[in-house]
Amino acid sequence: MKLIIAGCGRVGAELAKIVSRKGHEVNVIDIDPEAFDRLDEDFRGRTIQGDVRDKAVLERADIENADGFAAVTPRDDINLVAAQAASKLFHVPNVVARVYDSNHSRVFALSGLHTIITTTWGAHRMEQLLTHPGSLEIASLGNGAVRILEVHIPAHLSGSSIADITARCDCRPTALIRGGEAALVDEDTRLMQGDLLIVALQSTYLPNMDDLLNAEEG
Repeated sequence: MKLIIAGCGRVGAELAKIVSRKGHEVNVIDIDPEAFDRLDEDFRGRTIQGDVRDKAVLERADIENADGFAAVTPRDDINLVAAQAASKLFHVPNVVARVYDSNHSRVFALSGLHTIITTTWGAHRMEQLLTHPGSLEIASLGNGAVRILEVHIPAHLSGSSIADITARCDCRPTALIRGGEAALVDEDTRLMQGDLLIVALQSTYLPNMDDLLNAEEG
């Protein structure tokens, strides 16, 4: 895929590293030439100095042929203008914008843009770690009605089968990660301490999962 990242701050540089290492063609835009120093030495994409709101700069980044565009500058107004240009003017099929101030989220939503709200996302992740130890939400569906969790298997569940887990907690296990290798599971799959189990469950059953993970068996 040909991807454009508008902004080479910490988030933009990290995003560029991730997608570049996955083999995508990446062009990074920033008005500050020193910002490109954040990129890895082995970064193989292009860097374009200029204002991401400038049509000519976007054209230099070959936006007409882009498959995706990420607006991750430190300013919401710049991200909004750049993302709208990518979506409405150049018809990039997948556009994502970072939002720093949650008060601005409605403006981005009315523009039909996919957004990541930095403060809300960070607070949400912190709340999960504080109130649901042992599991981490990796996705949600239907405004949070269904949660996809990465569950860290504790010692007292080692040896349990997937059937044991579903009988004690109304969830739907789908995959298991062990030693960096992932595989689908069935009812007979046995768990080991340290495994990461990917499960889907209704939000109302999160307390059941907490009890399962944190209540030592006698």
